[in-house]
Amino acid sequence: MIAVALCIFTQHDLRLVALALLICLIGSAATVQLFSRVRASSGYRRFGWVVLGAVGAGTMVWATHFVAMMAFRTTAPVVLDPILTLLSLLAVIGLAIPGLAIAAGRRRGAGACGGALIGLGISVMHYVGMAAYRVDGIVTWNWHYVVASILLSSGLSALAFHVLTGRGRWRTAEGMGLLSLAVAALHFTGMTAMRISVLQFGQGLSDVTMVALATTTTVATLIIVGCAAISALIDGHTQSETYRRLRHMAMHDSLTDLPNRISFIEEIEKRFLIRGGYPCMAVVMMDLSRFKVVNDTYGHQAGDQLLAALSARLSAMLKPGECVARLGGDEFSAVISYHRPEELADFLSRLTAACDAPFLFERFTASIGGNVGVAIANRDGFDADALLAKADLAMYRAKSAHSRQPCFYDAQMDDAIRQGRELVADLRTALDENAFELHYQVQAAIPSGEICGYEALIRWNHPMRGMVPPSEFIPLAEKSGDIVPLSIWILRQACFEAARWANSHSVSVNLSPMHLADPRLIETVHSALEDSGLPPERLSLELTESAIIHDRHFALGQLRALKAMGIAIALDDFGVGYSSLDVLRSFPFDRIKLDASFVSEIERDEQAVSILRSVAALGATLNMPVLAEGIEEPAQLAIVAREGCTAIQGYLIGRPSRLLADADQVRRIATRRPQIVESEAVA
Repeated sequence: MIAVALCIFTQHDLRLVALALLICLIGSAATVQLFSRVRASSGYRRFGWVVLGAVGAGTMVWATHFVAMMAFRTTAPVVLDPILTLLSLLAVIGLAIPGLAIAAGRRRGAGACGGALIGLGISVMHYVGMAAYRVDGIVTWNWHYVVASILLSSGLSALAFHVLTGRGRWRTAEGMGLLSLAVAALHFTGMTAMRISVLQFGQGLSDVTMVALATTTTVATLIIVGCAAISALIDGHTQSETYRRLRHMAMHDSLTDLPNRISFIEEIEKRFLIRGGYPCMAVVMMDLSRFKVVNDTYGHQAGDQLLAALSARLSAMLKPGECVARLGGDEFSAVISYHRPEELADFLSRLTAACDAPFLFERFTASIGGNVGVAIANRDGFDADALLAKADLAMYRAKSAHSRQPCFYDAQMDDAIRQGRELVADLRTALDENAFELHYQVQAAIPSGEICGYEALIRWNHPMRGMVPPSEFIPLAEKSGDIVPLSIWILRQACFEAARWANSHSVSVNLSPMHLADPRLIETVHSALEDSGLPPERLSLELTESAIIHDRHFALGQLRALKAMGIAIALDDFGVGYSSLDVLRSFPFDRIKLDASFVSEIERDEQAVSILRSVAALGATLNMPVLAEGIEEPAQLAIVAREGCTAIQGYLIGRPSRLLADADQVRRIATRRPQIVESEAVA
């Protein structure tokens, strides 16, 4: 170490040494910058950056060496071999190319291996360059210093690139320093190894010439290395700008430029960690009350125009601590950090005012409103997902109640909504997994008691809740839009199971209003019959009068097409609507099913008996047999038989079951009726 220091201070021009070290530092910084581009690239682009990096690193090492050689003082004449001088530059560039490629690899230890190869290239360059340094004298070498210089160069270079491929905070500065040290340590340790015995004293290159040559070499090197470094910086800036732009696109809604769901959740989580001096936080969910009307009336372009205008209005009203995002469709969310409840109330007031104020456009004018739900941090939830879910439940309650005032989350009121949503999600899973099953309730003709068919009734054995009654999940399916897929499953399953029955009884399937309105209904029924092999005359479809009212013309067309296929059509729950007679006049039903609510009263209510008698007479007049539902007592059976009903269904003759009813037992019950006198029937 002392020998190296003496060599530097006693045998070198310190001005040129400083210049050489400056070249080394600047070149190392450029090499580190170029190496970062190598690691960030792939394919042919990576190869291009490897070559450019190798040229920059090689030029830096070569210039450092020769400027430092010009700083070396000797009394013997000196001549530089141009061929070997050029060869030394090509050697270091040639070894730096594979070195950088290896160092940029993903394997463990790749940085150190590539760095060691670059260090070897630095050593080759130095000693080939020394061979180009022709001095009029005898040159001898201390091989201990030669080996030490090579080990220092390879070791420090390996350590430099190992640091650069790591994750340290200061890895760039550390890597630059180690690479500079590798070049400098090699050169001056190598120079210490050289001893010159002068044979002829003479004037070598003059000091002025050496300084001029060193300066020229430095300028040329800095131009080359600088261009490479600037290219890397421009590319890095371009990539960074592209990344920022892509991130903005990924984190913001393309239509409104508001934060999207991902960005909004990040914002909430960040506010949980860093309160920023605000003790309170609330999450707000909002959807638009009449947005669908605008979309349906003026088109989706008008809807987008409205959303963009509303978003601009919301952004303009924000104060510090407030953030608004669009989660999708007409659904917006906001988070507010505040000190006092009055600040939250002010924000909600501004939010609703922004929605309520009319929107004036060239083609149309729109007045919309918002349904707003609010959840309070730490009271209603401790993370973004919980708060969003609670605010959404509160918003749904506001929407259901048609309330123009914000609704705050209330566990007792909103848990029912949450359970309903969970049940809908489970229902969809059950549909995908065919987790439902059909039970069949027998129908018998009177007075013969013969079985005339079965009604298919869906059952759901939930894995956690047990048996879920149809009265609970059917309305949820209708609200969620899953009733049509559910109806299709019931229809196909009933056809397939009925086709395997040993008897030829008919099967009745309930048809929901939404399924009747489905344009693919005829195709669905035809497919179910064809795939199952069930004859059309064995299928009966039951529907309520409400299914026809919505689009009377289309519904009656659907029914006529079904009837033309040979399928029986029954009017279910007759008597509970307001247009039953008009419906009967419009379509020749194959059967009328009298609602169970009338049958339950016929033992005690004279008016119920009168209605029963009238319906039976009306059915006979229109040639539409009447089936009485809900028969549970023998007395009820006797009354409906006496008043002219032609069939019955109810617990008296059979409960819904997976197994078909025993024909003899049904006949025995259906034909055994007590004698009911008039006074008993209406008492």
